[in-house]
Formats: sequence, structure tokens, C-alpha cells
Amino acid sequence: MKDLILMGESSTIEFKTEDAHNDGIAKEVVAFANFLGGKVLVGVGDDGKVLGVSDRKIEQRIVQICRNNIIPSLIPQVEFAEVEGKTILVVGIPKGPNKPYKVRTTGKFYIRAGSSSIEPTNEELVRLFQNGELIHYEIKPVNGASVNDLNRGYLNQYLREFRRIDESFETEEEFLQALHNLNLLSRINGEYAPTIAGMILFGNDPKKFLPQSIAQAVCFRGEDESNDIIEMKEFSGSITEVMEGLLRFAERNSRTEVDFQTGIKRKDLEQYPATILRELIANAIAHRDYSVWGACNRLYIFADRLEIRSPGRLPNTMTIEGMKMGVSYHRNPIIMQTLKDYGYVEKIGRGIIRCNRKLRDLERRELEILDLEAEIRVVLYAE
Repeated sequence: MKDLILMGESSTIEFKTEDAHNDGIAKEVVAFANFLGGKVLVGVGDDGKVLGVSDRKIEQRIVQICRNNIIPSLIPQVEFAEVEGKTILVVGIPKGPNKPYKVRTTGKFYIRAGSSSIEPTNEELVRLFQNGELIHYEIKPVNGASVNDLNRGYLNQYLREFRRIDESFETEEEFLQALHNLNLLSRINGEYAPTIAGMILFGNDPKKFLPQSIAQAVCFRGEDESNDIIEMKEFSGSITEVMEGLLRFAERNSRTEVDFQTGIKRKDLEQYPATILRELIANAIAHRDYSVWGACNRLYIFADRLEIRSPGRLPNTMTIEGMKMGVSYHRNPIIMQTLKDYGYVEKIGRGIIRCNRKLRDLERRELEILDLEAEIRVVLYAE
């Protein structure tokens, strides 16, 4: 340990005195977690002088900082060491599996650059979000469902047209293995069962097993939910059936104006441009939290705006600001990729940027995105 201290601070070593502010310690922990991991030596001055710690309760304080002052929380490895007759605390920070990490009180992200902890550039922050290593809920098996609950016709068409897999499998096992390789099936104790993604994408009746897979659309006469309902409809079935149902509902409950330009030219002005609607609805279906039961995606149309409400909070440590600048994270990458294959999204990870660019071109107000307690709400204004 003495030799380590003599080498000084580095990309993996940071010195802190025991009276350092909690946020100062959290900053260093975040930087290491967002990088390759490292060690914080508590009881050592910036100049490498061993000062020691006076109270072993510092261990509990550090653990609490890692749990309460960092999002998402971390569990450090802590141990005391004797150096020059004094006790220091060695705090080991692993390479974080759920990047990016940030300091709770300031909301700031940090990365390690040499012996300093600095805020990342936009490009570096994008990479942190993209490199987050998470287990996705969509690959869990659906309880009580079997392969027969998937639509064989839809599956064969998808495999043939988008995966270039010939449907003429020599055995049923080959067919099931192909679906397993695509994470549309899970295998438990030798038996295949649809994953949540497989059921939502290609199920005969997904709501039978996943009631949260339905979508609801409501058109109100006024500007809030207290007004009379013009039309209300529920959509279920495969993902393409839900998508098309929502798009048709929005089309028939919005208006198209005609703008006569010079000469005999005319231009149809959509109240809610179809390309933007398609992107927003696809994003809501792909990014919602399917672990939230009892709540579904909702499309609400008011006199002055259209709202898409998606259950769950933003995934991992994604922020609205990150979404607007193109930071990409997919809670359900299998569902998202399939929607892209079907042509509902143009390019994964750039939806909000494309929509806002289109709105600016039309001299329209940009999207409003709200992160509420139990849902994400995207607002598309009529004017």
C-alpha cells in the first residue's frame, strides 16, 4: 500500500482526507464507476501524505454515500489498512455495470481522465449510455404461455422478409431454435416458452397473458380530460395490429388543412404529421416498462394537442436532456429492432431529434417531454 501511495494519484487511484465533503467523495466514486473502476484512499492528503482516519465509523459513512448519494447506487469494497503506523480506509469501486452513474444532489456525471474526475462531453455521455450493461425484462419467459400462443404465420413472414431465414425448416426443433436465437423464445428445463418480447410482437392474443400490452386511445372534445369523449378505443393483438390501430385512430381524429400556394399548387397541412406520429407511437411501445402491470400505453387527443403516455420512469439514468441530444438507450431492444425492421422507425436512437427537426422545418413547437412519477408523457402540439 505504501508503494501505491508513493506513485500518486492516477486514473485508478484517488486520495481523500476523512473530512472530505460527501459530494466530493461521491464525485470520485461516480468517475471510477463510469470508467474502469479504481480505489479511493481515505486518510491520505492530495500530496500523498498519510494522515490516517480517526474514527472507524468512516467505513459506514462511505458505504452510505455509495448507496444514497449516487444514482444508481453502488456497493463498494472497503477495508482498513495500516500505513506508517496510521489507519487508512481503502475503498474499491468496481467498473459499474449500470452506466452512466451520477451524483444524486447535483445530477452531474463524471468520468476519469488521468488523475482528475471531469464532466464528460456530450459525445462521451452518449457512449456511457450506450455502454450500459443491463438485463432486459423483455427476454423473460411468459408464465403459462406456450409456443402455440404465437402466430406462426407472422413469425414465418418476419423470418423470411427481415431475417432472411427460410421457413422450410427440416425439423420443428430447428424452427424453435431459430426463435430462441432471436430471444423470441426462452428455454427452461428443456421446454420452450415465448419471451415477453415474443408474445408482444407475435402473440395470437398477448393481452391474455400480458394485459399491459394493450393500448388505449381517447379523443376529447376540449383541452383536458374533464371534457366529453368523442371516441374511445382499445387496441390489442400483435404489435403491428396495435401500431396500425393507433395510427388510424389518430388520423381520423385529427384534421388536415389545405394551404393554397402560388398558382394552382396546394399543400395539405397535417395537424399531427404522420411521420412524427409513427415515430412517437413506436417509441412508446418499444421503450415502455412492461414490468408495470395494470397500466398501458395511452394516446390522448385534445383540442390543442396530442399526448402519448407511456408507463414507467426513464430507463437506467436516462434524462430528458439526454434524449433531446440523441443519447440512446433501449429498455426493450428486441421490440425496438423489430419495429425498425417493419419500418415504423427510421433509425434507432435518433427519434426525438428527427421529430423536433421536422417540427422546426414546419415552424411548429418542439415536443414537450415530461418525466412524471409513474409515466413518461410526450406532447405534440396542434399549432
